[in-house]
Amino acid sequence: MNLINIINEVIEEVFLTEDDVWYHGTPDVRDVKQTGSFESRTDTTSYISDPKKWHELQAEMQAARVSSNEDLYFQLLDQAGELRKNMTYKKPMYFTKNRSVASTYADPHRAMDYQGSQPSVLQVRIDGGKTLKVPAHGQRFRMISADYVKAALRDNGIPEEKINKYFEMFPNDIRNNQMSAETIGIIAQLLGFDIVDVLGVLDSYHGGSIKSTVRMVFDPSRVHII
Repeated sequence: MNLINIINEVIEEVFLTEDDVWYHGTPDVRDVKQTGSFESRTDTTSYISDPKKWHELQAEMQAARVSSNEDLYFQLLDQAGELRKNMTYKKPMYFTKNRSVASTYADPHRAMDYQGSQPSVLQVRIDGGKTLKVPAHGQRFRMISADYVKAALRDNGIPEEKINKYFEMFPNDIRNNQMSAETIGIIAQLLGFDIVDVLGVLDSYHGGSIKSTVRMVFDPSRVHII
């Protein structure tokens, strides 16, 4: 280790406060240790490209079904199918302010290579960015009230019409007015946010009973392992 690295480590130890530290639990830390950083991961999801037209077609399909007009129904069904598209998004990396919450995710049974896995809780520093703060009011992390997310977006100056449009793009992922963390992350990315903080959420690998703040980050270059 050269002198500059030693100096940097000392500076971090002296000036980093608890507020700067986030925790990430992993069942197998080997990939992170090998590269020294988190890696970007992507996934695909379906969405409705024109929600207004989609709702119009749904109403027309219902009317065609009631009148037993099968030809019209299937014609409308084809039109609705053309509005369903696929998009690629960045999968979020998850961090928590509570080390005990992170440790529940450091379970070797979650690893693909159970016997060779190296479970670990990492401490990281995260560079700032445009952040969406969503109060969860004690709900579980896997399903958050859509109303809470909409309120957070309004507080960030996003117009109501724009919020509703983006929410209506994902009818299969927002049900009974609840949405997954992944869906929150997708919409946040589309609206230009770099980070999502879910405040006062119950979280752990098995469900959770401890309130904490969970942070979702989309760009691994913002995350620095301490």
